[in-house]
Amino acid sequence: MNVFEEGNRIRISWETTDEEDVNKAREYFEKLTRQSWIAASKQQEYRRILEFKPEYGELLFIPISEGG
Repeated sequence: MNVFEEGNRIRISWETTDEEDVNKAREYFEKLTRQSWIAASKQQEYRRILEFKPEYGELLFIPISEGG
């Protein structure tokens, strides 16, 4: 799993076929969403993610104060 800090946002990416990578990403997702970060995925546009799915491969986390 890779973690990138982009200003006050955090982006994570992981290998969707690597079980260990997926588990680390799931734990990171749960940790940040419990801390009230908003998780988002970009397909054609950003959309909020409420449930972790391994096939996403990448998520962006936005602090609640920025996400409104």
